[in-house]
Amino acid sequence: MSAVALGLAVATAAFADGRGAAPAERRADARAAGRAEPSQARIYSTGVVTWIWDAPRRGNPREHLGYVRLGTSVALKNAERVAGSGCAGGFVAVEPRGYVCLDRTATLDGSGRYLEGMRLVDGIDQPLPYRYALSNGAPMYRRLPTAEEWQKAERFLGKPGSFAPLSWGNRGHEKLAEVRAVAASDPVPSFLADGGSIGSAHPLELVRRTIPLGSMLAFTKAFAYEGRTWLLSTDGTVVPADRVRPYRESTFHGTELGRGVALPIAWMRAVARTKYRRAADGSFTATGERWPARSYVELASAEPERGYLLTKEAGAYLAAEDATVVVARESLPIGVAEGEKWLLVSITQGTLVAYEGLRPVYATLISPGAGGLPTRGVSPVKTSSTPLGVYRVTFKHVAATMSPESGEDRSFWIADVPYTQYFDAPFALHVAYWHESFGEPMSAGCVNLSPIDGKRLFGWTDPAVPEGWNGAQSGGSLGKGTYVVVTR
Repeated sequence: MSAVALGLAVATAAFADGRGAAPAERRADARAAGRAEPSQARIYSTGVVTWIWDAPRRGNPREHLGYVRLGTSVALKNAERVAGSGCAGGFVAVEPRGYVCLDRTATLDGSGRYLEGMRLVDGIDQPLPYRYALSNGAPMYRRLPTAEEWQKAERFLGKPGSFAPLSWGNRGHEKLAEVRAVAASDPVPSFLADGGSIGSAHPLELVRRTIPLGSMLAFTKAFAYEGRTWLLSTDGTVVPADRVRPYRESTFHGTELGRGVALPIAWMRAVARTKYRRAADGSFTATGERWPARSYVELASAEPERGYLLTKEAGAYLAAEDATVVVARESLPIGVAEGEKWLLVSITQGTLVAYEGLRPVYATLISPGAGGLPTRGVSPVKTSSTPLGVYRVTFKHVAATMSPESGEDRSFWIADVPYTQYFDAPFALHVAYWHESFGEPMSAGCVNLSPIDGKRLFGWTDPAVPEGWNGAQSGGSLGKGTYVVVTR
C-alpha cells in the first residue's frame, strides 16, 4: 500500500504456484489456454457487487458469505428460484453453497455485449491474475479514439512516453515499473469495432476518466490500432500503452518447510551477505562468496559462535549481525488450538511463518508498515504501522482495488490488488506488485507479500474462496478465519 492508509473499493464498476516457467511465460500459457466452456448453468454479475447470502434472505451484511465480481459468474447448484425475504425476483442456490438474489445485480443470461466483452478481462489463476502498469495520467477511453481525438484529449499530458516524477510518498510504487514498450500481442477486441465500447455500440462520451499520476492500471490485453499500442483495462476501457510504465513481475518467494528445509533459517534481507570459513586457529575469514539479497540458508544452530552462525552449507558461516534468524515457536499463541493453522508475522524481522499447530510449513520475507512499531495510544493508520496483536482473517478478495476514496473522481488508487486478506481492517495481507523490497518496511501498515507468496498463502488460509467467487467472508457456513499473530 502507499504512504496513506488505503481502504477497499470492492470490485466496483471502475475496475472490473507455478515456479517452473518465467512469469511472462506462465501468463501467456494461461491466456492461450482460455476458459473452459461452463459445464453447468451459471449466474452472472451485472452490478457493482453481486452478494452471496448464507440463506435465501437479504439483509444483515454479516450474513454475506462472499460475492461475485462484476462481469464474472458462478456455477448454479440449482436453477430453480427460491422465495426469500428482501428479494422480489427470488433466490438461486450457487456452488458450493449460498444464495444469490435475482435482482438488478445478477442475471442467468450470460449473452450480450457487456458480459461477452468482460470475459476478455477476466483474471487468470496465477500469482498475478492481471498485468499491471503505473500511470502517468493516462486517459481511459470508452472506445478507440482517432489520432485527432487522442491528441486533443492528451494535449496536457506531454509527449507520449514521458513520465512526471511521483510524490515522495509514492516513490516506492515505481520500484518495479519499467520504461519499455508493451508488445501488441492480441487482436483488437471485437466490441471495439466500428467505434463501439464494452457497454454500447455508440458511446456518447469518449473519455471515462483519467488514471491519476502514480495510480495503477490492471489490464489483460495489448493490441495495435492505427500505429499505437492500446491496453484493455479490467473495466473494459482502453488505455494508451505509451502513457504507462509496465511492472516487472517479481519472482521472489519463500520456502516450504518440512520438505527438506527446516527451521532455524537465516534470511539475508536488503543486501547480499558474505560467507565465512573458520580457520584452524579459530578465526573467521571471508571467502569472497556471498549469499544474495532476499535469500536464506539453513542453520546448524541458532546460537552464534564468537559472533558467527554455522550454516548447513558445508563449512560456511554467516556473521550473526548480517542474519535475520527465524526459529520455530515452542508454544502456541493464546487461543490457537493444537493443529490449527496460524500465521506469525514479525514486524522488526520482516518475516512470516505459516504454522499448523507447532509445525512450521512455510517461511518468507514480508514488508510491514513503513512506520515501524506502533506507538502506544496512536492509531497505527496515522503512523503507517502494522498493528500488534492476535487477529483472524475476516475477509478475502482474489483481487480488489484499494483507494482512500470512493466514486469516479478518486485522486489515487491501486488497481486490483491480488490475494488480499483482511485481518484488522483496513490492515491486510496482500500482494505488492509494485516493489520487491520484502523484508524491509514499505507499506502503510498492511503486510506486503510477493505474488508467489501471496497466492500460496491465500490458498492455504481459511476461509477458502470457492471457484467463481471473488471474495469470501469468514464466519457462517464458511467457517472461521485463520489466525494472524503480529509480533515485534
